[in-house]
Amino acid sequence: MKDRVSLRARRSFRMSGIRCALVLAIVAFGSLVAACGDSPSEEPVATPAGPSKTTKTAALPAEMVSAVSAGRSSGVVGVHFALGKLPLVGQALPVDIAIVPHQDFASVRASFEGPDGLPLNVGHELNPLTDVKSETIIKHQLVLLPRSDGVFIVSATVETESPTEGNVSRVFSLPIIVAAAAAPVAAAPAPAAPK
Repeated sequence: MKDRVSLRARRSFRMSGIRCALVLAIVAFGSLVAACGDSPSEEPVATPAGPSKTTKTAALPAEMVSAVSAGRSSGVVGVHFALGKLPLVGQALPVDIAIVPHQDFASVRASFEGPDGLPLNVGHELNPLTDVKSETIIKHQLVLLPRSDGVFIVSATVETESPTEGNVSRVFSLPIIVAAAAAPVAAAPAPAAPK
């Protein structure tokens, strides 16, 4: 009988150890889940002392979006674009480009290339500009001629020259979605004259 009691006591002790570990795990998990919903503290974030540097990129029109850079190029030079109108098949599409260098360059030039379904009509090249200062907005315009509907990528290659880096080419992608042109509405036939 004594053996049965000690066996029960050991099982009970093991079960209580397992239960205790389980309860601790549940409490820890619950604490983590509850912490996920916490909002950040309302304390103000310290800002570095000194004058704030206002850049000219704030002068970009609100409708301009950033082109996608290959790599980390956007920290050195940024390319932004805005479509002049809704891209439709068969209708010329003006695209405003803004190139914004984030450091001084001896020269900046750019070339643009469209895919087969969205060829460039105007604006293939931005001629080299010399002695380009940081945060200067360089404006350029493309005119695309959409031939088919779909998602297209226009490539922009920005070549910069600086004394520290030498000549560097950076590639950016401008995604453009072209919609099919609306079919013309056929005129309704004239009603027949009453007899």
